[in-house]
Amino acid sequence: MLRLIKLMVIAAIAIVLVAVGVANMAAVDLHLLPQGLGGESLTLRGVPLAVVILVSILVGVVLGEVFEWARESKHRRSARNGAMEVAALRKENAILRRRLGDDDDLPKIAA
Repeated sequence: MLRLIKLMVIAAIAIVLVAVGVANMAAVDLHLLPQGLGGESLTLRGVPLAVVILVSILVGVVLGEVFEWARESKHRRSARNGAMEVAALRKENAILRRRLGDDDDLPKIAA
């Protein structure tokens, strides 16, 4: 059910993006710097507006993902350290079990 909802949302977004692209095919001039700073050398002429919109969305998504990945690095580091600690404790537990000769997980009851 969740997969169907996900596909429906993706389809709706795709339809909206196609509609925006078809509605905005006019050619525009894209200035990468303000007129006084960069001159005419940093101007892209005749770029379809739909391309400008879609590239802007793509750049925003990529930047958002990069910042989110960087923000979550402390959680990944904590999980990695926890996994290393669990592995060390399991190894120590196995060594102690071999040393004691106890292969059973249940405690022994003295009679």
